[in-house]
Amino acid sequence: MVSETSDVQSFLAGQALFQHLSATALESVCDASYTAFSKSGNTLEFPQSSGDDLPGMVIVRSGSLEIRDNNGELIDRLSEGDFLIPYSLREVGGDNFCVTVLEDCLYYELSGNAFQSLYNVDIYFAYLCDSHSVQFKAEGESLPLRRPQAVRESFLDQRVEAFMASPAITADPSITIREAAKLMKENNISSLLLIKNGKLEGIITDRDLRTRVLAEGVADSRAVASVMTAEPFSIQKDAVLHQAQLKMMSSNIHHLPVVDGAIPVGLIGLSDIVRANNIEPVSLTGSIKHANSVAVLREISKQFPELVATLVERDTRAVDVGEIITSLTDGITKRLIQLAQLKFGQAPGNFSWLAFGSQARQEQVLGSDQDNALIIENGLLSEHADFFRNLAEFVNEGLDQCGVKRCPGDIMASNSKWRMELNDWKTCFANWIEQPSPKALMHASIFFDMRSITGAPELAQALRESVLEKARKNTIFLALMCNNSLENSPPLGFFKTFVLEKDGDHKSELDLKKRGTIPIVDIARNYSLSAGLQEVTTVERLKAIDASGLMSNALASSLIDALEFIAGIRLESQGNQYRSGNTVDNYLDPRSLSPLMRHQLKDAFHLVRKAQAAMKARFGGGVL
Repeated sequence: MVSETSDVQSFLAGQALFQHLSATALESVCDASYTAFSKSGNTLEFPQSSGDDLPGMVIVRSGSLEIRDNNGELIDRLSEGDFLIPYSLREVGGDNFCVTVLEDCLYYELSGNAFQSLYNVDIYFAYLCDSHSVQFKAEGESLPLRRPQAVRESFLDQRVEAFMASPAITADPSITIREAAKLMKENNISSLLLIKNGKLEGIITDRDLRTRVLAEGVADSRAVASVMTAEPFSIQKDAVLHQAQLKMMSSNIHHLPVVDGAIPVGLIGLSDIVRANNIEPVSLTGSIKHANSVAVLREISKQFPELVATLVERDTRAVDVGEIITSLTDGITKRLIQLAQLKFGQAPGNFSWLAFGSQARQEQVLGSDQDNALIIENGLLSEHADFFRNLAEFVNEGLDQCGVKRCPGDIMASNSKWRMELNDWKTCFANWIEQPSPKALMHASIFFDMRSITGAPELAQALRESVLEKARKNTIFLALMCNNSLENSPPLGFFKTFVLEKDGDHKSELDLKKRGTIPIVDIARNYSLSAGLQEVTTVERLKAIDASGLMSNALASSLIDALEFIAGIRLESQGNQYRSGNTVDNYLDPRSLSPLMRHQLKDAFHLVRKAQAAMKARFGGGVL
C-alpha cells in the first residue's frame, strides 16, 4: 500500500486525469494505489485472466515506458504523468503488445476495483479513459465514448485559442539539439515549435529528447531538424476543444501546435483541455497566465461569478473568497501588463503597479471596481511619459473589459494624477497628512490601503514606510480620519432596529458594504496608521492591533468575527443574486434572512457601533 499518501496525492492532483477530483476522492484513489518500481530493460507483465490481480491503471511517476505491438511497431511512449490501462491492452489481445521499461521507472498501480468504481461514477474520468483506449483499437473500430452532454456543452465547444499557450516559443530548425534543449529550459516549456519562413516545420518535445536523442546516443551538436517531428499535426485557433482533444487522442500526441491559417500562434495540450473544464481557482489562474489577448482574459473572467457562487455553496469563508477573487484580479492585472509590454515594448526602467482599496486588502467581491496607480522610479517619467500612459490605459481598459469596472472617481493609473515618480508620491501623501482637506481624507481612506501587484516592490515599500512614519506622528490627521470614517455608521436605530435605505432602487434594503464591512475596515485602518503597522488586510490588521495592545483581545476578535459574518451574508446574497439572474450588488432585504440571522446581524452591527465609539474616544483628541 502506498505509504507516502500526501506525496502521491499531491502528484495525482496535478495530473489531467485527476485534477478535477475532490480531496476526498483523491484520497480514495491514493488508498487504492500501490507503488512499484522496475529497472530499465524489464518488461511489465500483466495477468491474462480477469480478476483483482489486474491493475486498473498504471500511472508513471518517473522514468519512461514504451508500448510496441507484436511487429515491433511503436504504439506509445510513456513518461512522467502518462498512464496506461492494462484492461485496454488485454481487451484487444494482451499478447500483441509489449510494455518495456526504457528508463528506471517508478509508477503507481491503481487497483482494478478502484479504477472500475471511479470509471462508473465519474463520467469525465471515463471519457478520458475511453479516449485513451481508442489508440489500441483496430483501424475503423471505435469505442462508444461516454462523452457526457453536460461536459460537451460546458467546455468542449469552447475555442482552442482561449486555452492555448501563446505566444508560442519558436526556433529555426537549423539550431542544434543542445540549443533547442537550452531554449526549452530557459522558457520552462516541454515542447518547442520549429519555424522556417513563418511556417511550421516541426516540433520537438521533452519526450523526443529522451527517446530520439539520449536513448539513441545522438550527438547534441546535430541540427534539431534531424530529430524533430516534421510536418506535425496542428489545429486552427478557431477550432473547438473537442476537435483538438480527439486529434491528440487519435494521433497519440499530448501537444498540438495551434495555427492561424499557416502561421503558428500557440500550443495546446491535454492538460489545457482538462483545465478548461475546471473553474477552480488554480485552474483559472493557469488560464490567465496563458491568455494571449484581452478577449481571452474577458472570456475567462466570465467564469468568476460561477466560481464565487460555487464557493459560497461550499461554505467557503468570506475572507478566503475575498482572497481568491483578489488573486484572480491580481493575475489578470499582471497578465495585462505583460501583454502591454509585448505591444509597447519593455518598460524603460523600474515601476510598480499599485492596487488600492479592496484589491490591496485582498477583500474584493463581485462587482468591485478599480483603484490603482503607478509609481515610477525617480527621473524616468518625463522622458517616457508616453510609454507609461499607454501601459496604464491598456491595463485599465483591459480590467474594465474583464468586469473590474472603472473607478467612478477616476482613481486609476490612466489618470495622469496617479502616475508619479516616487518622490512625487511621497510629497502627495505628506500633503494629505499635513494639510488634510475633505478630499484628501477621502483619498487617504482609499490610498492608505496599498499593495504592489507587479513591478519593483521596493518602490511601494519605500512609499509605504514614508507614509506610515508621517501618519503615526500626526494626531490631528488621525482624528480627522476617525471623524471621516464615522460617517459610515452601522444601520441600527436607537432601539436596535435596522435603518433601511429610504428611497431609490434599494428602498427598504441594507447596504452591507457601506454600512456593514466598511466601518470595520475603517476602524482597522485608523488604528494601524496610529501604530505604523505594515499589515494591509483587515483581519491581519486587527490581529496586529490586538498584539500591539492598542485594542483589547476581546474587541479585536469580536470585530474579526463580525467582519466574517457580515461579509459572509453579503457574499451569500451575491451568490443568490447571480443564481437568480439578478444584478449582483451589495444590498440585502433583511426580510430574506431568518429571525436568528437577523438577530445575529443586529448584534454584529451593535458591536461595530461600540468599536466606533471606542475609536472616537481614542483618536478624537478634542477635534471631534
